[in-house]
Amino acid sequence: MKKIILYALAVMVFGIANAQGTGSRFGIKAGVNFPNSSSDFNENENLIGYQVGIFSEIKTVENFGIQPELFYSTHGVKNKFERDGVTYNNDIKFRYLNLPILAKYFVTQGLSVQAGPQIAFLMKAEENGINITDHVKTIDFGLNFGIGYNFLDVCSVDLRYNLALSNAVDFHVADDNYKIKNNVFSLAVGCKL
Repeated sequence: MKKIILYALAVMVFGIANAQGTGSRFGIKAGVNFPNSSSDFNENENLIGYQVGIFSEIKTVENFGIQPELFYSTHGVKNKFERDGVTYNNDIKFRYLNLPILAKYFVTQGLSVQAGPQIAFLMKAEENGINITDHVKTIDFGLNFGIGYNFLDVCSVDLRYNLALSNAVDFHVADDNYKIKNNVFSLAVGCKL
């Protein structure tokens, strides 16, 4: 796990160094996560989270660029289910270190459409305040789709959807199988340094 995180950091540092060499920009970002998690639970309510991190915008040609990012992200799901006449209420909260690498196509000056893969490394998971990190998959894969707008030459805003490609939680209780996928809408503001 440590090797994977170090590899992700190396990719981000390389992207930042490349961005400085090409005249592209490095920046910081923060935003809100609105999970749209899919699960096998009878009743499901999503818990809003946040994200904070760094990015570099590397323009390869006038209308196209690549944006690697590295950010800490939180979100959760509140579920309710009944088993053998007993009702269970669970709050599951996730904390990830996300590494998306996005291709950006600038439709007009400032306005871009974005898409690309994301790998997320689990930092911590809790159920009703109890650490369940050992019972959640350590790596989560997804695809990001979204739009962004650069304004004031140094600021940007992004609206994205992360489509989960794998189950973050996949466990069995007796004859029942419970799965949760981390689909997340996010709205983030960035500032180029």
